[in-house]
This record gives sequence, C-alpha cells and structure tokens, in this order.
Amino acid sequence: MSILYALAGLLIIAAVVSLVLSLLGVIVVGALRVLPVVFVILAAIFFLSGGRVDVHLPDSWRKK
Repeated sequence: MSILYALAGLLIIAAVVSLVLSLLGVIVVGALRVLPVVFVILAAIFFLSGGRVDVHLPDSWRKK
C-alpha cells in the first residue's frame, strides 16, 4: 500500500512541476512577443530626445 501512496505522491509532484513549467513557458513567450514593441518604443524615445547614431568605418574598409 505504501508503494501506491509513493506513486500517487510522485504523480502529484510531476503534475505540479508540469504546470509550473507550462506557466513559465507562457510567460516567456509573452515576453518575447512584446519585445519588438519595446525596442520600437525605446528607439523612438532615443531619437525624439535628440539621440544620434555616429558610425565610423575603419580605413581598411575603404575602396582604393
């Protein structure tokens, strides 16, 4: 009988772990789905506040 209790306990623990991992997956997917919007908002704030991008290419990249 104690084997059945141990098996039931393991099944309950497995179900709880499965639910927790599933919820974490939903949270991660939701965060990744929102990430492009966050980048666009941050870029807009950067450029609207007067931010500038200055690119310096190495001299070795110039065509001769």
